[in-house]
Amino acid sequence: MKKSIARTVLYFAAAVTITAAVSVAVTVTVINENKGDRVVFTREEYEQIAPFEPLWEMSELIRDRHYGAAVSDDALVEGALRGMLSTVGDPFAKYYTNEEYIKYLESLDGKYVGIGVSLSQPTDGAATILKLYEDSTAAQAGLLVGDRVTAIDGQPIGGMPMEAIDNLLEGEEGTEVTLTVIRDGAEQDYTLMRKTGVVPYVHHALYNQRTGFIRISKFSGNCADEFQEAIRDLTDRGMKSLVIDLRNNPGGSLQDAVEISDILLGEGVIVSIKSADGETEVFRSNAKGVNVPIAILMNANSASASEIVAAAVQENEAGIVVGTDSYGKGTVQTTMRLASNDGWVKLTTAGYCTPRGNSIEGVGVKPDIDIDLADELKGLAIEDIEQEDDAQLWAALDEVRARAEELEAGSAQ
Repeated sequence: MKKSIARTVLYFAAAVTITAAVSVAVTVTVINENKGDRVVFTREEYEQIAPFEPLWEMSELIRDRHYGAAVSDDALVEGALRGMLSTVGDPFAKYYTNEEYIKYLESLDGKYVGIGVSLSQPTDGAATILKLYEDSTAAQAGLLVGDRVTAIDGQPIGGMPMEAIDNLLEGEEGTEVTLTVIRDGAEQDYTLMRKTGVVPYVHHALYNQRTGFIRISKFSGNCADEFQEAIRDLTDRGMKSLVIDLRNNPGGSLQDAVEISDILLGEGVIVSIKSADGETEVFRSNAKGVNVPIAILMNANSASASEIVAAAVQENEAGIVVGTDSYGKGTVQTTMRLASNDGWVKLTTAGYCTPRGNSIEGVGVKPDIDIDLADELKGLAIEDIEQEDDAQLWAALDEVRARAEELEAGSAQ
């Protein structure tokens, strides 16, 4: 009798947790008919929870039959939630405990807990180290820009999207992660300690007192504010044209991408977001724009928010795109709270379209000027390429400078 009651209560509690995890708005009403200690469900309510009966059955087997340390109900539920997300075919889906989510928010503010390394999109079964952050454990361990990472904690990363790779690199401060690295044909494992660091995302300069240059490494932290400050500084210093470098930028915040596009554009559509329920939200720009010729630099590692900005500039004819085809990530992720246990779930909830209604999923943004780096430079961090050797940068600089000169000549007539 007691076991039957416990099972019924477990059915109810787990059903609420699981349905919340997948954002199904189902309210389970329990009818207490004053029949002693019996809890009665309606047929409809039972049919809603019946498919999950194997979960309760397994939890009872673990409790009753597992030889070893006891596993708490909370741990079993957390394991079920993580396992459930692994079945939906969404490489960006992730479950966070409340503590993990707090750390995730810190990472969005420019803080990270990790090993201080930036990786490329994997090709040929490996991701190239593009950048090592100063004083990071990766730099201290002797990893080098250009090293090829084939696995993280023994899990091959070939074909993984960047966000899934970032999920493997993230973790608690003081914990370890192992990278399998190939250098000069030899393979070696590096076991590194995660620690807290801070990453600046926007850098700017003025070339020849005329051409502004802004590099955005990720749409995160105070990126939009930093970008606004860079534009203000360059404008005050007499900027006549602008190059924005989004190469190797994996994306980040949709809001940052919209705000930065709004700074750059005159009135027009920035991006439209179509959610799973078919609803469409359109983001528009009402700003005056920077009113100088613009070129956006992109490559195969430019993804998501980077592609939103590039397509918005390109399709509103506010500037051109220079480089190679971008990555092609046309989906949006949303993080939602589970009221039942204070956990958080990140799911792909929408896809986006460019101002002209195009999807870039699996396609990317096509450059107006298609130009690649020399083969010997492709493994380097963008910041480590000498300016005189950067063919993509020079193509962008030459184009915006020529357009600026045309505008000046036209206004002088």
